[in-house]
Amino acid sequence: MRSLPSLLLSLTIAFGTTLTAQTPATDRIAAKSVRNTAPVYPYELLVQGKEGSAEIQFTIEYSGKAILASVVSATDPAFAKALLADIEANEFLPPRVNGQPKLAQAQLRYSFNSTAGLDPAARLILTELRKPMPGIPHADLLDKKPVPARQDQPVYPYSLLSDGVSGKAEIEVVIDRTGRVLFPRIVSATNDDIGYAAAAAVTRWRYLPGQKAGQPVDSRVTVTIHYDQAKMAASW
Repeated sequence: MRSLPSLLLSLTIAFGTTLTAQTPATDRIAAKSVRNTAPVYPYELLVQGKEGSAEIQFTIEYSGKAILASVVSATDPAFAKALLADIEANEFLPPRVNGQPKLAQAQLRYSFNSTAGLDPAARLILTELRKPMPGIPHADLLDKKPVPARQDQPVYPYSLLSDGVSGKAEIEVVIDRTGRVLFPRIVSATNDDIGYAAAAAVTRWRYLPGQKAGQPVDSRVTVTIHYDQAKMAASW
């Protein structure tokens, strides 16, 4: 699985103020996320081996959710969209003053390296995906399809929730022989925000792997995630 050394490089927050180069260092504390995750690597850039970075600024509200995010910089728009989706899907520990949580500004930069943090099994799968005709079968061709073991609730993109936008996304993923979800590819989506939010969601799922001839195998699965504004609004 992908590790996160670069995610910890530049995440600082300032109490109730805009984060600028002039903000005194004493006003900042290290932000802590509840889940240790990495952004989805945009599939087309991944298979091309294209690397880069993105930087996002956002507000951490009282409950730890990231809101009001905007792009500071990105070497490719897809990197910014992927990092934004990961930030909105994550949860942070807000700073506290006298025991009470406070709003805070944060800025996060992430460097996308196509192979960093991948274990040998994941590297082999990525090598296969980079071939013109990958030899990883679709689950429909297996004797036994992968079965979901854990499916965490997708996070509704904040900007779309506030605008009352609903939609759906189709995501193709590789389920490896241990049940991990790897290398999501956005097949279709109502818009990019929903597509990347769905891709970020499925990477947190786990499966019982598919089987062929009685043995677990790597396979490809396409899942559809629906975003209903009326239902999702209740989670905020």
